Amino acid sequence: MNSYNLAGNTWWPPGQDAADEYMQYATAFDRDRCLRQYDDVVGSAAASYVGNSAGGPIAAFLRKAIAAKRPASLIRLGDADGNVLFSGLDIYPHLTTYNLTKISRIYFGSNTLMVEHKQFFLDTVMEGIAEADLIGGPERGTIDKSFSTDLPDLDVRGMCGMRGVYNYLAGATDLAKLSEKIWASTWFSRSLLPHYFNILHKQPYLGFVTCYPDLERVFREKAEVARTETILVPMQASIAKVHKDIRHYPDAYPDILEQLRPPFEGAVYIVAAGILSKAYCTAIKRRGGIAIDVGSVADVWMGTKSRPDMPKDMVAKWQLVANSPVPS
Repeated sequence: MNSYNLAGNTWWPPGQDAADEYMQYATAFDRDRCLRQYDDVVGSAAASYVGNSAGGPIAAFLRKAIAAKRPASLIRLGDADGNVLFSGLDIYPHLTTYNLTKISRIYFGSNTLMVEHKQFFLDTVMEGIAEADLIGGPERGTIDKSFSTDLPDLDVRGMCGMRGVYNYLAGATDLAKLSEKIWASTWFSRSLLPHYFNILHKQPYLGFVTCYPDLERVFREKAEVARTETILVPMQASIAKVHKDIRHYPDAYPDILEQLRPPFEGAVYIVAAGILSKAYCTAIKRRGGIAIDVGSVADVWMGTKSRPDMPKDMVAKWQLVANSPVPS
């Protein structure tokens, strides 16, 4: 715990050193500065598709890329990616370690992995951004709302992640490099739920990078895809409810990368592999494919409510199977 009762009502609140640094951070990067940074980043992009109507324009972008067989990468930057980008600020060491330790436990089942490999994850996220054609990031309203949350209820790691995307990109990168990219919401993958099967109907090939071995069969039948392939990844530790290292990185990672070989220019892949989705999307595009980072939408399709903010009615509406057991 800490003397501010910061995040006292949440799981694993920060210790005193990290809490002191958070209070310094919240003063230095206040509401006005963070919202200005959001506006600077999003305003640098060629276009911005955010909100309930975003699914249509993003679906149109995908259809054009598929029709032209043009390699592309569509990635999502969530709070975990923001924690990694926040670490690149190199300003708040205790807060950085707290954030990375907590998200490392959630994703990989290891408290130390992302701390020990901080530079690898920073490089991976930045390469993903550089290679991406469309980037989904936290929404302005989410960042704004976080400044009104009472300290005991504040998810420090999550909010540092949401704000950290824009803190880092606005302050430590050349925003001119976003001028040919589309900016979207982190939730663009959800906005595409009404469109996926229309976009992918009768594709000659569809690859999956996921922990769900049954997903390709459901897609092959429903979308009438000629050929499907799955590259399996370990299930995220928090979803699998395990408290041990899932051995995704560095153990399984090289073999997964090696398997990402698009069979032709413009072959489409559905990617749902946590924070390492950025690395896999980058590899797919560089090798000629089209990568769509769908994140927790894969859980929705498999009937699994994997996130606290995931509406039950959304799962009920879009699930493709009744429920998906945790793979052994």
